[in-house]
Amino acid sequence: MTLWGRRRVGKTALLSTFAKDKRAIYLYGTRTAEPDILRDLSLQAAAVFADPYLRAAPFPSWDAALDYLTSRAMDDRLLVVLDEFPYLCEATRGLDSIVQRWWDRVQGTANLALILAGSAFSFMEGLVGARGALHGRRTSQVAVEPFDYYDSARFFLHLSPADRVRAYACFGGVPAYLRHWIPDRTLAQQVQQTILTPGHILFDEATELLRTEFHQEALYAAILRAIAAGEKRPSDIARAVGRHSADEIFDHLRRLQSLQLVRREVPVTDTLRLRSQRVLYHLSDPYLRFWFRFVGPLQGFLQLGRSEQVWDDEVLPALDEFVAQTTWKEVCMQHLWRRLAAGQITAQFSELGRWWDSGDEIDLVGLWHGRATVVGECKWTVGPLGLNVLASLQRKAAKLPIEEPPLWLLASRSGFDPALVERAVGGDVLLLTPEDIY
Repeated sequence: MTLWGRRRVGKTALLSTFAKDKRAIYLYGTRTAEPDILRDLSLQAAAVFADPYLRAAPFPSWDAALDYLTSRAMDDRLLVVLDEFPYLCEATRGLDSIVQRWWDRVQGTANLALILAGSAFSFMEGLVGARGALHGRRTSQVAVEPFDYYDSARFFLHLSPADRVRAYACFGGVPAYLRHWIPDRTLAQQVQQTILTPGHILFDEATELLRTEFHQEALYAAILRAIAAGEKRPSDIARAVGRHSADEIFDHLRRLQSLQLVRREVPVTDTLRLRSQRVLYHLSDPYLRFWFRFVGPLQGFLQLGRSEQVWDDEVLPALDEFVAQTTWKEVCMQHLWRRLAAGQITAQFSELGRWWDSGDEIDLVGLWHGRATVVGECKWTVGPLGLNVLASLQRKAAKLPIEEPPLWLLASRSGFDPALVERAVGGDVLLLTPEDIY
């Protein structure tokens, strides 16, 4: 099995819990030298199999280690977990081929289950891809995703529905971040005492993440800062970080995508095209969006213990605009996927995303066989929405390949005018508020 998920998403927690009550070897890869890794593996094997010899004479090579594990799996089933496998392959060049040759030799005779896990999607997919050493050998695969808006809210159910959306915009759905939520605190208290407090892990997590993942930390940080500041097109991002063209940061953007830190977006109608001229980049993780927008630029000031002042003067006045720009549309899309899975929506769709051209933008379009079956507008405004918003949406939708009649969706933080509520009785208009999505 291969298991993939971005850092902090809970891979190690899931795998260690799975292995806890089993006869298992669990090796967590770090950026250390091969002899140190083999020594750690030897000590663990010595403990699991009560073999004192391994303490005095660690495995001299991976071939020796894997042969030893095979000998221990002839009678009783053995689980072998190689977590952060990309780091192990950094320390031992060609380790993927060593594992491939070993697995081909023993899989029919040894009673083994092997799990390879990692944070780099491109590396893990490359292992089992057409040119990968382990192509055709994978029995199953698991992608561990962050919690969506709904499961994240289980950490702060005491908040109002609108504040749950705001909390998701600040913390996102990564379990390692949500575990720091202290029950019954207000959103203001929680953000001030974690993300905005020097010394707290969430104050330093963004810089630690960059330091761990990248050798050119400064350039990657600059790219993330530029995207968080509103630069979305590749050429604009390149200019913001002091590069002459998008070609100079293409590999960096691709690396950020492989780590699920950046998301590449094209209009949903262009998804199946090999090339699109309308490419935008966004930060994938809500926590990182919040950190680079509000924390990164004010780190020095926050070091003075001014978390409350930063919340009052910088975060709170801009928070709803931030939610509108980065989070509310995303939450509404996640909600629609949940409704589709539960059979609670009349329209069918296989793709869901934004659409735009040079003149217009539509927040949410669902496609089924290339035709728009759901068309929506998501507004995080103080006032209720009226029929004029529906009329504007229908005007813009005339540019789409529409499946008549589509489901018109309007999502509002503050509800809807009575006339729009009455119009929705017909069934072709779906109205959503934060109360509805929770």
